Formats: sequence, C-alpha cells, structure tokens
Amino acid sequence: MPTFAYQSINSNASTNHDVGASNSQHFTRVTHNHQAANQSPWLLVMPTAKGLDPHTPLYGPAQLVSQAPVGYMAKGQHSNSQFLTMVEGKARQTHQHLYRSLRKTCDLLVYGEMDGANSEWSSMQQHAGALVGSSSTGKACNSFSVHAAKTTQHQVLGSGMGWIAVKTGNVNAVFVHVPNSIAKSEGQATLFYQNINKYLLQQGHGAIDLVMGDTNQGSNSFTPSVISRATNMIFHDAHPASEVTPSDSHQRSFSGTNSTASKKYDVAVYNTATINIVNVDYLSQSTAVNIDGVNMAAAVTDHMGIFVDVTK
Repeated sequence: MPTFAYQSINSNASTNHDVGASNSQHFTRVTHNHQAANQSPWLLVMPTAKGLDPHTPLYGPAQLVSQAPVGYMAKGQHSNSQFLTMVEGKARQTHQHLYRSLRKTCDLLVYGEMDGANSEWSSMQQHAGALVGSSSTGKACNSFSVHAAKTTQHQVLGSGMGWIAVKTGNVNAVFVHVPNSIAKSEGQATLFYQNINKYLLQQGHGAIDLVMGDTNQGSNSFTPSVISRATNMIFHDAHPASEVTPSDSHQRSFSGTNSTASKKYDVAVYNTATINIVNVDYLSQSTAVNIDGVNMAAAVTDHMGIFVDVTK
C-alpha cells in the first residue's frame, strides 16, 4: 500500500535550473497575496526537527498561524538562500502532514518544476528524501525531482515533456505538469496520455495505474475523461469534490488548487481496474516563516500538493 505525494513549485522558463528560477515567481506572489487577503489564522504548522530524517513522525500539537502580510513574497524580498530554506521547511511540513492524514509515512515525494540534479537543490535530499531521479526537457518549469526514504523501492520508468513515470512497489505512477498548450484540448491531451501509456506498455512495465500532478485542466472531469479515452480503461478522480480543504488548513476551504483558488488543476486520477484509493488529501501552498519571532504563513508555490494512499 504505497503512499505518494506530489506538489509543483512555481518556476520560470529559464534553462538555468537553480533556486533563482523558482524564487518568488509571479503566481507564487499572487497565491500569497490572495491568501493574505483573509487575515484569520488558518495554517496548521506541525512540529519539525531539522536534524532528523524527514520521514520520522514527530508528535505534538499544531500551531495555528495567520498569513504574512500582502507583499511578503514580493520579488527581491528574499534571497535565494532564504527562499530555499522556506522550500526545505515546506518539505518537512509535507512529511508531517502526510503522516497525520494518511497514518503512514511517505513512500514517494515528487516535485514538479524542480530539477533535483541541480546542485543548488541538493540540500532538498535532507528535507524531502534521497534523490531517486530527476528529469528536465530544458526549462526549469519542465523539470521533476523524485525523492524517497528508500530509493531501492522505486524505479524511474521514463520521462518526457510534462511527465515522469515511476514504479513504486507494483504501482505505475505518472507525475505530470501538462503543458498549457495542450492541457485544455481533448484531442491533444488524449494523445499526451496515450503516448505515455503506450511507452510503458512497449517497455514491458504495464499500463498506467495512477496519474498525479498539475493538469491545467479546464474542468474537473476533464482529466479522468481524457485518460480513460487514451487508455481504454476507466479512470476516476480520487477527490471528485470541487471544494478542497487542505490537511494543513483550519476552518478554511478553497474552490480550487491554483493561485486564486478558482481552478482544480492538481489532481490524483486512478485506474479503477488496477488500484483502489485508501485515502486522499490536499496540502496548501504555504509554509511557516518566522517574522520578528512570530510564526506566520507564506506561500512558496502557486499549486496545492496532493497525497494519496493506494492498494493494487
């Protein structure tokens, strides 16, 4: 019963895949300011310990914090080193929230728009997990970084523009950041998933079991529909409801997973013939930052993360 986590960070189109390509990008700033418009405390910050393995569950109550002021994530407000520290903290929060939500540790944590092979991101292995593999088709925003506690349990099966496939145990999981140029076209999106599934079958790995990531879909039913058409199998959204209540939020729900909470771009879609969903949950875009001795929330990306526990 493997557990998976996925979250895209917000990176630009630079061919340099360093932290600077992700530091306070436009939609991250939009996300932060959108969340800061409501100053009621809402983010649940779990205890973490920087020196420990990030997969180790830590016990203790969550701290309820408010969003840092509008403009806190403005361009140039934080050095690349400071931003990296925020993303590292977010990774540790991810592990703690996943454990509390799914009652299990995270087997595989994947980041979209991050190239874990770049030296400036190497410290993420101490906070997200050892690097299983990474891929990029040239731009920072077209990269993936795959992390785990036990790298021998996972095999990168292949990658291409907008996707990377990993076998965890006996589950074929495909993580996507579907290019905007094809994301809302039924024909092109169908071909996108069809080619991935065809590749996995030709390589002898079997069909797609699970798709997770930033789909940029135009409607909530779009992705399961096109993947079903692409594979000739029935795929369902693991979290079909439009309203999203992230595991790290308190009394705050959202109508989408993007920067303005208006579109449900980030989903987990599963093959109903091969796997069952045990549990699914979301994670917000924000993490804890310390401002003058007070913990507050700051968005470090524009897309929510998603957790899923599956059986095959």
